[in-house]
Amino acid sequence: MILIDAAGLKASRPNRPLFDDVSLTLSDGDRVGVVGINGCGKSTLLRFLGREATPEAGEVRWGRGARVGFLTQQPILPDGSVRDAVGAGWEGEAMLDRLGMAALVDSRTDELSGGQAKRVALARLLCGEYEALILDEPTNHLDLDAIKFLEEWLAAYRGGLVLVTHDRHVLDRVTTKVLEIDRGTAYLHMPVGKHAGSGYAAYLAGRAEREERAEAAEQVRKNLAVKELAWLRRGAPARTAKPKARIATATALVQGKAQAAAREGSLELSMGSQRLGSKGIEARDITFSWPDGTPVLGGVNVAFEPGDRVGIVGPNGAGKSTLLDLIAGRLTPTGGEVECGTT
Repeated sequence: MILIDAAGLKASRPNRPLFDDVSLTLSDGDRVGVVGINGCGKSTLLRFLGREATPEAGEVRWGRGARVGFLTQQPILPDGSVRDAVGAGWEGEAMLDRLGMAALVDSRTDELSGGQAKRVALARLLCGEYEALILDEPTNHLDLDAIKFLEEWLAAYRGGLVLVTHDRHVLDRVTTKVLEIDRGTAYLHMPVGKHAGSGYAAYLAGRAEREERAEAAEQVRKNLAVKELAWLRRGAPARTAKPKARIATATALVQGKAQAAAREGSLELSMGSQRLGSKGIEARDITFSWPDGTPVLGGVNVAFEPGDRVGIVGPNGAGKSTLLDLIAGRLTPTGGEVECGTT
């Protein structure tokens, strides 16, 4: 059964286009991941599919009687308690527990943080009876256990799913297809054959093949540009007799490097910057408690060297954001010290 059929969708911002001629058909059992760089229009596309906005061109049609649940990045919950917002009796409470919200079932929805509200809205959708789900960054604000649960739930979901997430493990585990938005153009990737892997694996293979073709074309352009540049630089007496059309073509080839790089999503930039020092950030025996005495961190020792890229993981409430605030100087540790290099 076709649940959503989108054809020729177009969207833009006031200063630039987002995408044009995007088409997607969602049927029972389809689990589609939407990928692309930030700002390419992923959330805009989901809003079109979820009846939250109208495209500038194209059309979206929904299956007769198909119930579509939509998780936005900033969901709005009904007034009342978390328990009432989710409903579904014991199943709703169990879902809240799996998403890390068991302690807040009796809290009011207007007292929740943005991340807590997102988890409640997600629990509400997962407990609902929908033929299709459209989820915009559902893994945000979830700890590792909750993400693992969500992976398993979505992988077993029998309806249609459209998903935006930056979590590659979820994409690989869940998707049967991937819709890639790249510089305004949509590419649909799907595995071929029973044992061809996930939609995300097909996307990686398809993107790699496309980039290989682009690199080959760029190498041909570079070779031609070298020849044409040598031709342009020949002696002045011959320059006046050169055909204007060939001069224009040669100039375009020589100048095409930056244009080609922009089309491929990368720019060769050179910018002056202060040289990094040898000392990074070191935290020694830092502890932190809130003014009411609630302990958050105790005896943390960590050092970051210039060039390090460190991920901080842990369950919700473990103190990840507090640690970042201490390192950045926005909070003062209760004990210990944080020392930063000059650069």
